Amino acid sequence: MVILGGLARLFMWWDYAGAERGLALLWPALGRGLRYDLVAGAIGASLIGLLMVPVWLSGRRELAIRLAQWLSLALLMLFAVLSICEHFYYGFYKTRFDPIVFGMFEDDTGAILETVWDDYPVVWGVLGLLLVGGALRWLIPRAGGWLAVRWPRASGAWGRALLLVLQCVLLLLLARGSVGSFPLIRRDVTVSADPFVNALVLNAPLTLYRAARTRANETEISQDPTVGLKRLGFADLADAAKAAGLGSADPQHIEAALFAQAPGQPRALAQSPHVVLGLLESFGQDLLYADGPGNDMLGRLRGELPTGQRFENFIAGQNGTHPTLENLLLGTPITPLTRGRNARLGFDTAAALPFQRAGYRTVFVYGGGSDWRDIGTALTHQGFDRVYDARDIKQRFGKARGTEWGLYDGWLFQFAQELLAQADARGERLFLVLLTTSNHPPHTLDTPRHEYPLDPAALGPRALADPEQLRMMLATYQYQADELGGFLQQLREQPLGERTIVAMSGDHNLRSHYRYDLPAEQVDVDRVFAWMRVPAAYAPSTSAPDTTAFAGHADLVPTLVELALPGQRYFATGRNLWQPAPDGGQALAQFDRLYTHAGLLLPLDKPQLHRWRDSRHLQVQGVAPDAANAAQAHRAAAWVALRDWHIRQQVVRRRG
Repeated sequence: MVILGGLARLFMWWDYAGAERGLALLWPALGRGLRYDLVAGAIGASLIGLLMVPVWLSGRRELAIRLAQWLSLALLMLFAVLSICEHFYYGFYKTRFDPIVFGMFEDDTGAILETVWDDYPVVWGVLGLLLVGGALRWLIPRAGGWLAVRWPRASGAWGRALLLVLQCVLLLLLARGSVGSFPLIRRDVTVSADPFVNALVLNAPLTLYRAARTRANETEISQDPTVGLKRLGFADLADAAKAAGLGSADPQHIEAALFAQAPGQPRALAQSPHVVLGLLESFGQDLLYADGPGNDMLGRLRGELPTGQRFENFIAGQNGTHPTLENLLLGTPITPLTRGRNARLGFDTAAALPFQRAGYRTVFVYGGGSDWRDIGTALTHQGFDRVYDARDIKQRFGKARGTEWGLYDGWLFQFAQELLAQADARGERLFLVLLTTSNHPPHTLDTPRHEYPLDPAALGPRALADPEQLRMMLATYQYQADELGGFLQQLREQPLGERTIVAMSGDHNLRSHYRYDLPAEQVDVDRVFAWMRVPAAYAPSTSAPDTTAFAGHADLVPTLVELALPGQRYFATGRNLWQPAPDGGQALAQFDRLYTHAGLLLPLDKPQLHRWRDSRHLQVQGVAPDAANAAQAHRAAAWVALRDWHIRQQVVRRRG
C-alpha cells in the first residue's frame, strides 16, 4: 500500500501541479503520507487476520494462507481502484473525495455511469488494473514466502504465543499510527503552507472514510444541535454568539438575530414585481475570460448584459448543484438536508416563504425530473406552491427534447416565459425559481441552435487536451448563455419586463475543461457568472451595487427580498447587493474558504491568508493572518455556526 499510495500522490502531483512547481514541495506529503498508508495497510491486514483465525484454528492452514493471499490481492486492488477514481474525481471537482461523492447514488446513477464511460478512459483504466492485478497476484505469494523465511521463528507453544502477541501489538500500533493521545487519522494533515501539498497527505481510502464521517455528521442530525458549531471550533452556543458580536447568548435572542426585516413600507401586491431567480448549470465565470470574436461564449446574452448588473467577483456557495440549491433556497450549511425523512420537514429559513406570505404564487421549474434528490417532495414543504419538471414542459411542448439529465434549456425558458405571462394576465405575482440542465456532461447538443464561432485554442495551454471534447463543452456553455439571452431579451421587450426583477447565477464552474494550478487559481474554480436586472421602479435611487466587490449565493435572496418585499422578514444569510459593500465585500465557498479584498482565508476555522497576486491568482503559500483578517474569518465562522445550530434546532423540534 505504501508503494501504491506513493504512486497515486506522484501522479496527482504531476497532473495537477507538478509540471509547474516541481517535486521538491512534494516530499513532506510523501513522508507523512507513508504513515497514513501504513495505517490503511495495517487496518486491512488486521481485518484479514481476524477473518483467517477460525480457518487457521480449524486446522486448514493451507486454505487459510491461500484465502489470506486472495483477500490481500482484493484489498490492494480496492486501494488501486479508489486511487484511480479519486484521481479523476479531483480533476473534476478540484478536491479529494468529499461528501459530494455519495451523490452518485442519489443522482441518476445510470446517467452518471454513461457520462463516465463517455468522458473518461474506462477501457484503458480497466486494462491497467488487470495488469496491476496480475503483477500483484504473482508478487503476493512470493513476498509471503520471502517473509516466512526471514521472519524470526519461535520454538515451543509459549514462544509462538509471545510472537503472535507481538505481531498483533505491532499491527495495532501501525493501525493507530501513533502512541500519543489521538490516533493519526484524527490529526491535522497540515505539513506545508501550500494547501495542495496538504491535500495529498491522505490516501484514497482514508479520504473516502473522512468524507463518509463528514457526511454522517452533517446529515444525521442528532438531539445535540451544537454539533456543527463545535466542529467549527466554538465551545458552545454562547461562545459562537460572542464571536458573532451578539450581546446575548439567549437562544431566542440568537434566533431573532438570524433574521432581518426588509426596510420600507409593505407594497400592495399589484404594485410588486415578479421575481425570477435562475440557477444555471455549470456556468462558471472563467470561460468568459476566453470570450472574443473568434470564440463567442455569450450569443444573445451579450446584448442583454448591459441592461443589468454583472457581478465580477461572485463566488459559488457550494461545489455541486443540489448543495448549491439547498444553500440558496434554505440558507443551510448542512447538506444534503432535505433527503429521506427530512424531505417533509418545513424550514422557516426557506427563501420562498417571504414571497408566499406577501401573496405571491411561488413556483420552481426544473429541466429534469422532480424525483431527482426528492426535490418534488422537499420543495413543496419549503413554501413552493408548485414544482414543475421535464414532464410538465414536455406536456406543454410536445417537440421538447433533451439529454439524460433533462430537457434542453430553450424549452425550460419558453415554459418560464409562459408562466410569467399567464400569472401577469391573472393579476398574480410570481416568485419563479429556474434550474437548468443542458450544460452538463456528456455535453451533447442535438437540438436546433444559433451558430456562433468556437475556438478551443482560446482557452490556452492548460485546457483539456482533447479539442473535440473541449469544443462540445464550449458548445453547451454557449448554448445555455444564448438561450438565457433570448429569454431575457423577450422579457425585456414586453411591458412585463418593467415589472420583473431577474437574478441569474451559475451553480458552480464547468470543472473538467481546464487544469487548474491550485491554490493559485482557486478563485477561478469558485467564481461563477452572476447578473441581475432591476427595473427602475424597484431599484434604490440612493445607491447602486458595487459590481467588483466580493459577493455570493448567500447574498441573492436577501437582495431580492429587500428590493421586492419591503417589510417582509427573511433569513439573513448575506447582504443586499444594492447597498455598500464594507471593505470590498466577502464571500464564502463551501463554508470553508472566505474571499476578501485581502485574499483567501482558508480553512475557515484555522485560517491561513493567501494574498492576491492579481485579480485571478493567489499566493500559493499561506501566511498567518493579521488580527483584522483573523477576526473577520472568526466572525464569519460564528455566523455559519449559528445558522447550522438554528437548522439543527428545527429538525430536533419537528421530530420532537
